[in-house]
Amino acid sequence: MNFVHRLRPVAPIGIAYFLAAVVSLFLAKLNNGVPFLWLPASIMFACLRVRARGDWAPTVVVCAIALFMVSGLLEGRWLMAGPMTAFNMTEGLAGAWFLTRARAFHNPLGSVGWMLEFVIPIGLIAPGVVSGLAWVTCYAFGIDGSQIALQLFCGHAIGNLMFTPLTRLVARDGFASIREELLQHGLSELVGLVAAVAVVTIVVFCQSATPLLFLPFVPMILLAFRLGFPGSVIGLMIIAAIAGAFTVHGYGPVNLMNVDTDLQIHFLQFYLVAIVLTVLPVAADLKNRTDLLRTLQLSEQRYRLVAEYSDDILMHLELDGRIRYVSPSISRITGFEAADLNGSVARNLVVPEALGVVRQGHLATLAARGKTHSYEYLAKTTTGKQLWLETRGRALIDENGVIESTLCIIRDVTARKEAERELSDAALTDPLTGLPNRRSFEGEVKRRAAEAVSGESDCVAMFDIDRFKLVNDRFGHDAGDAVLQTFARVLRNVIRQDDIIARLGGEEFAVLFPCTEVPQALLVCERLREEMGQTLTEVGSQIIGVTVSGGVSMLGPRGLEHALKQADRALYTAKRGGRDQMALAA
Repeated sequence: MNFVHRLRPVAPIGIAYFLAAVVSLFLAKLNNGVPFLWLPASIMFACLRVRARGDWAPTVVVCAIALFMVSGLLEGRWLMAGPMTAFNMTEGLAGAWFLTRARAFHNPLGSVGWMLEFVIPIGLIAPGVVSGLAWVTCYAFGIDGSQIALQLFCGHAIGNLMFTPLTRLVARDGFASIREELLQHGLSELVGLVAAVAVVTIVVFCQSATPLLFLPFVPMILLAFRLGFPGSVIGLMIIAAIAGAFTVHGYGPVNLMNVDTDLQIHFLQFYLVAIVLTVLPVAADLKNRTDLLRTLQLSEQRYRLVAEYSDDILMHLELDGRIRYVSPSISRITGFEAADLNGSVARNLVVPEALGVVRQGHLATLAARGKTHSYEYLAKTTTGKQLWLETRGRALIDENGVIESTLCIIRDVTARKEAERELSDAALTDPLTGLPNRRSFEGEVKRRAAEAVSGESDCVAMFDIDRFKLVNDRFGHDAGDAVLQTFARVLRNVIRQDDIIARLGGEEFAVLFPCTEVPQALLVCERLREEMGQTLTEVGSQIIGVTVSGGVSMLGPRGLEHALKQADRALYTAKRGGRDQMALAA
């Protein structure tokens, strides 16, 4: 009872199989009782292919019942109906099994592999199964079945190849998709193209004087281009019906062959196979291109939508750096209008100092061949302000492996760069005095050493505020901080432009005197000491005066650490000598 219930959903398949068998057996009367064009197998292939194997049994049963009834009712051969039904069900199962293992059925005739994955299973293997079983049966009864097997093979192969793409569309998408594809250019065009195929075929096959078998190819190719798979199948059916009818009645170019009727029928079948293998790949390729175009159009719409509403700039560049497309967001970021930039050179947006960076970044993007490469640079704006931009670019490669252009996503990173600069400055700056810290001082000295010219001499001085602990103890740490800030201000006012100052920590400060001999450095230090001794620091109602002591040393080949130690020893020599004085390193 459950199995009978499972047959109801597949009953329409049985009805379609029944009608296709009726048409095929009617055509068989034109070919000595052997189907000239076998249609039902394509229905079975498609319906089984879209179902799980566990659900094949109901479909096979309704198809078997339909074929058994057609064979018995139309031909009265109830005894032969059983074997004929078994042979055809075996063919259907064999073809469907091979198709389930073939990727090409998802997109039939749509790739180079379609010959192996689509045509061979249903155009060779499945027809070979039914014709082989027929030949074995004839041989078992002592009958020469070679002619029957050949006719079965040709009829089944042509029917399978012609109709399986169409039944596949129906099984997968329904009749609505076929109707939509047939009427995509209007009913009048459909009728006109079908009529053209019919008229040309009649003209070719109604006479036997001139071999014009090539002429139907012309309207068929046009039909395939305009109406795709469904139109191609309709055209093939018209050619098969007209050509078959005229040929069996002694008309048409086939009758120019001085052979018997069976060979003429076989030639006609091979002619139809040639049309099938010519037209269906054209229709398939056209459908693939149409689907690809539709996909590209949707992708383009999504791309434009993202580009127009993105905060980042999307820029499509030619290989020479010319702008093919730039998103409207560039106006919001730089002030330049996108419409004015299309077709211009992208380097016009870059400050001159950054052209080298951008050029190298563009070349590196091309060299990466499809991998993302990023680089940062300064760009112009319409207001004259400079912005930091980050470009993430990727080379676009065509199907031949040739780089066609580059696609870039450009982001304004000015805020990030400023934050990085502030963090960097904070890491290299003493927060109390605003002077460079020890790390910054050491970096500057190393940079100076790398750039120094042979023969140049540098000096290092260290300063320490006298009795600074007493200031903190008597007036408080806020007063101590104010004194440190006062000395930093005096340092800035006294030292020369090229001198480098820093707070090393606590009340210790250092000065680097580039290209300066010891007497010159000592002279500047003395002026600084005197200036600090005359400067007072006001903290509330308190007025604080302090002095400083210092030591000076040459920055020799042994490096900064050694020079600072020497200056520090000289500093403490000055303190032991009574403070408020300078001392030279030994």
